[in-house]
Amino acid sequence: MSFKRISIVGSGNLCWHLLQLLHSKKDLKLTVYARDAAKLEALQSEFPGVTTWTLNKELIIEGDLIVLAIKDDALESIRNYNIQASAYLIHLSGARSLQSIASIPCAGSAVVYPFQTFTKGRPVHWRQIPVFVEGSSEIIEEQIMAFLQELRLTPYKADLETRKQVHLCGVLVNNFAYYLFNQALQLMEAKGLDKKTLSPIMTETVSKFLELEDPSIGQSGPASRKDFKTIGKHLELLEKFPNLKTAYEELTKAIINRP
Repeated sequence: MSFKRISIVGSGNLCWHLLQLLHSKKDLKLTVYARDAAKLEALQSEFPGVTTWTLNKELIIEGDLIVLAIKDDALESIRNYNIQASAYLIHLSGARSLQSIASIPCAGSAVVYPFQTFTKGRPVHWRQIPVFVEGSSEIIEEQIMAFLQELRLTPYKADLETRKQVHLCGVLVNNFAYYLFNQALQLMEAKGLDKKTLSPIMTETVSKFLELEDPSIGQSGPASRKDFKTIGKHLELLEKFPNLKTAYEELTKAIINRP
């Protein structure tokens, strides 16, 4: 491996998934730095051999590669700590620019965005995940991408504008869709039906989208057919759910008026 000492700052969701990816690599020395001592103890128990340190202002965060696995809003707090000057620094983010870490002294920096939804305790298939990379120089970018390839990941070069658009797409197909899944489940449960009844249509919807050469031809439903009678009946059913009714109306308009 081109980087042997990997340090992760943060002890939450992303840290757990990174350890899932890296812990089996016997030639790597893994260290986690965080403020929450209880979380560090739990990580050490789950991933034997990982070194942990509770963050304080006297401590130097060391490593060949330091990964900031923290929320974007917490990024400013990193400036309160000492970073090893010879380390490479990467921040995991879909929406932050390189400038957000540019002033932190280090040998080189990059923003890396694994395009996946992460839930602690639920492992992901890292080799299937596209990883978008922007480095502070072409050389650093190539080194980070080479390391990701050593991990058998699939990196892509992507500047901030590309990453922001990819991040937006992730919100559309993941966060918004998940919200609608939950809303549909609540409506089904109100009639004594369970999650299993939604599974076939959800599975077919995703499969159809991925398999069709032109996914737009697979759009179905009353809005696609301009079936205003059925749309009206649905809106009546949603009278007690104003937020969902508004979402239904706006999505219906978008489908009817699509190019």
